[in-house]
Amino acid sequence: MFLHQLVRENSGCCTYLLGSDESKEFLIVDPLMDVERFLEIVNTAGGRLVAIIETHVHADHLSGAREIQKMTGCPIYMHASSRVLFNFSPLTEGELKIGGIKITVLHTPGHAPEHVCLLMNGTSLLTGDCLLVRDVGRADLGSGSPDKLYTSLFSKLMRLEDRVEVLPAHVGKQHFVSGEISSTIGIERRLNPALQVKSQSEFHEYMTVGWPPKPSCHELFVQVNSGELDLTAAQELAKVAQGELYSD
Repeated sequence: MFLHQLVRENSGCCTYLLGSDESKEFLIVDPLMDVERFLEIVNTAGGRLVAIIETHVHADHLSGAREIQKMTGCPIYMHASSRVLFNFSPLTEGELKIGGIKITVLHTPGHAPEHVCLLMNGTSLLTGDCLLVRDVGRADLGSGSPDKLYTSLFSKLMRLEDRVEVLPAHVGKQHFVSGEISSTIGIERRLNPALQVKSQSEFHEYMTVGWPPKPSCHELFVQVNSGELDLTAAQELAKVAQGELYSD
């Protein structure tokens, strides 16, 4: 399996390209807006893009999913509960195969109700904003829930084997997390402060006390990424002289 992590250095946001060594079919997870660089990697490898997957409706950057769909015709996959105003292929918890890659879909609400983590070929876990390197995704944006995040982490992710690689959607200081770009379930189990809590109530306190301010324009990001608002209208509302809608 081909797996390539692309990190936007100025924001710490990550996109993942995965491809089958046999079929040369690729899928992209959580694409940012600079879509050309993703497609160039696929073309250089002599492959073709067959699917786009969003782990959730993002609240801190613009998604490039629909732009890539316009350019390639690929379907967008999201959890069946996703509240968006565009057509998508629904994911439910369980196993499926896309482009020669075996995917185990884990529904992991908490950061967002529709959030999913994706276990690729049983070895690499794309954790989105659920589990980060030495922390977890915040639960105070929109319909987030510390209690649901606790269940997602301890009842699902922490039941995976220590050797499973952890590949989050965010890395680095912009997200107040470790500068490391990947980890494992075993390392996070031992070293992640959010996973050292002794009870659900202690986790709830961890998730609600002392967090940094919410991302600027997070509500606009959700409106654009869910299809409620087009990009031009969002730019007007956000007065993009500050460039905040381009911090993806």
